[in-house]
Amino acid sequence: MKSQGSKDGVPPGHAKNAPQNFALEEFLPYRLALLSSLVSRSIQRLYTAEFDISIPEWRIVAILGSGGPMTANDIRGRAAMDKVQVSRAAAKLSDAGHIERRTDPADRRRTTLSLSPSGLNIYNHIVPMALEREAFLQSALSENERDDLIKLLEKLTKRAVDMTSKPVL
Repeated sequence: MKSQGSKDGVPPGHAKNAPQNFALEEFLPYRLALLSSLVSRSIQRLYTAEFDISIPEWRIVAILGSGGPMTANDIRGRAAMDKVQVSRAAAKLSDAGHIERRTDPADRRRTTLSLSPSGLNIYNHIVPMALEREAFLQSALSENERDDLIKLLEKLTKRAVDMTSKPVL
């Protein structure tokens, strides 16, 4: 009978030649993604039952509600969503009557999205609840910590933008 370990001493299911000092729980991108996911799911519970919209759909509603009419490409840039996600979510919102599409008369290839009255109603109902969740989350921090966190997130966001626009190494 063969042992469960591999010939090279690496346990089955583990990466060979992986750095030994990698602690996922301390990996900043993982921590940020985990926090984002937890907060998104918390807010999603508030609007899914009442409005039957997904997280990507809510992001589009929030962006259009706070930024006004814009193209799907503009939304992609602001939401950190890919083209397919924006397209699918916008189609569902449009089919449900929550957003309106207008073709630019000067450039028929360009379509602007905006909230319909029902989309604006969703926005106006969800934003106060989302702000309550944000306040609850931030209540774990002092005012100075909140200010520092905002500054640090801005620095990290700028650096992440740099990483996406040019090779890091």
